[in-house]
Amino acid sequence: MEIYKISNNLMKRIEYKELKKEKGEKYWIIGTPDEVHNHNEFFRFHESTLEECKSQRQHPRLEIYEGFTFGVLNMIEWVEHRFEAKELNFYLTENYLVFVTRERNAIVEEIKKELEQSSKVNASYTINASKIIYMLLDKLTSMDNVNLKNIEYNIAKLEEQVMEGIEKDFTRDIVQLRKQLLYLKRYYEPLIDIAEGLEENENGLIDESAVRFFAILVNRMERLNNNVINLRDYVTQVRDAYQAQVDIKLNKTMKFFTVVTTIFLPLTLIAGWYGMNFKFMPELGWVMGYPFVIGLSIAVVVICLIYFKRHNYM
Repeated sequence: MEIYKISNNLMKRIEYKELKKEKGEKYWIIGTPDEVHNHNEFFRFHESTLEECKSQRQHPRLEIYEGFTFGVLNMIEWVEHRFEAKELNFYLTENYLVFVTRERNAIVEEIKKELEQSSKVNASYTINASKIIYMLLDKLTSMDNVNLKNIEYNIAKLEEQVMEGIEKDFTRDIVQLRKQLLYLKRYYEPLIDIAEGLEENENGLIDESAVRFFAILVNRMERLNNNVINLRDYVTQVRDAYQAQVDIKLNKTMKFFTVVTTIFLPLTLIAGWYGMNFKFMPELGWVMGYPFVIGLSIAVVVICLIYFKRHNYM
């Protein structure tokens, strides 16, 4: 368990035995679910929240209690053409900000380094729990515009290929893009609720000077969510265009087979007519009977082809 004592612009790492509950003492604690659970006689968090920290894949949300705020966050990463989520839980009290994570988190490490560097460079730099939570949510969404631009580029490239009529089954690509955008939509919606809950500050644990920064985060997340919705509509348009191309190709194929069937229909009639083998059929004894049927068949084929060509059936 990592424990940092926060005082104005200073952040000093201490041991667990140095933790105090005195008023005005501020701490930032990073631990695993088991570590937090084992020291709950000191924190006195609700047992249900501790069990949720131990379980996996909890729905992201914010719960406001009288003495503390409990939050569940999903931190997504792009891994091998798909998104993966890592869960991070946090508790915010008057004295403690506790991050509960199963493994070392890159964003949390970035926050620690940034706080240490800023406090060294700027003596008036203030460190508090509200700022740390803001930095966490800010870093969760700071690079998302780049990811959305990459997805938009892939959609535009897919649309270009569809309109060029490239012979390829684009169904898998379209489904993959729709899944990515649906994942992002399900990611942003609860994240907006969390930021709004922190902005409302019902239990007064967020520093008043930091509330406006959470309002900025809410606006950013709403814009990102709207971009995701727009991109989903874009993918739907590309899917419709691809389906239209497939229908056009299918119609051309059906037209070809219809023409072939129409040409062979009179030939089938001729073959059936002269295949009846009636005893007194005149053409059976006619020397030119066979060449006549051949010529008649060729004439029928030529007439059909000319007719279809003039009426743009071919």
